[in-house]
Amino acid sequence: MSCIRDDVVRLTRKLLSHRNLLKNLILRDLKHRYVGSIGGFLWSVVHPLVLLISYTFMFGVVFGMKGDQFGTSGFAIFAVCGLLPWFLFNDTVVRNCSVIADNAPLITKTVIPAEILPISITISVLVHHLIGLAIVLIVMIAFYSIHLAAAWILLYMVMLLLFAQGLGWIAAGLHVFVRDTIQALQVLMLLWFFFTPILYSKEMLNHAPRAIQVLARLNPMAVVVSGYRYSLLGLPQPTLLETTASFATSALIFIIGAILFRQAKPGFADVL
Repeated sequence: MSCIRDDVVRLTRKLLSHRNLLKNLILRDLKHRYVGSIGGFLWSVVHPLVLLISYTFMFGVVFGMKGDQFGTSGFAIFAVCGLLPWFLFNDTVVRNCSVIADNAPLITKTVIPAEILPISITISVLVHHLIGLAIVLIVMIAFYSIHLAAAWILLYMVMLLLFAQGLGWIAAGLHVFVRDTIQALQVLMLLWFFFTPILYSKEMLNHAPRAIQVLARLNPMAVVVSGYRYSLLGLPQPTLLETTASFATSALIFIIGAILFRQAKPGFADVL
């Protein structure tokens, strides 16, 4: 336990002492995403709007799906509330995976803590997520309703970021030595997407085979996505046991990821 505490303190000190570098890396990533485009950050607003409109048309008009059984008047908003946390999770892990290999000169020719690169990507992805979340909140206030329960989003966001960063560190370290990691990760994330209650409610899995139900309970993203959605829609939150277990799993993965990344870091310069 003391070793873990020391690792956390050491990481915090590194982030504080290199905060200007971290800020510059975040700004560089945000600018690079839309480099050369006329719209710039406007596309961060356009993308979630188009997503919301597309899902409204697809599920509400084409398929005629109603959201009553999901706790809201529109299935599109139900789906979008689940997609928001998933996109944050997916983008964080996948982009973390290749960040060390993509920035090899920073590792081999400069002396910077390698942990900062994945963290800068995570914060950059979080900025875009917050823009999308703000748009969804505005739409809900205008056309649906919003509840004080939406404040619970902060808890699930922390859980998600801990879990995603831990997996991101693991993937980033592994990708330096095994370049097939990114392809395998993309396949895994696709399977994980359909196994997570994003386009359906987790209650629907109660009719699934027992083995599927057990595996679903072991999926931390099931609790995070459901809690995120229920917070926005003002529905009953996941149980205290589910939330506690998911938070503990997220914290554990974060710690394991940090330890594995630190152990792999000395070999980066030789491979890159």
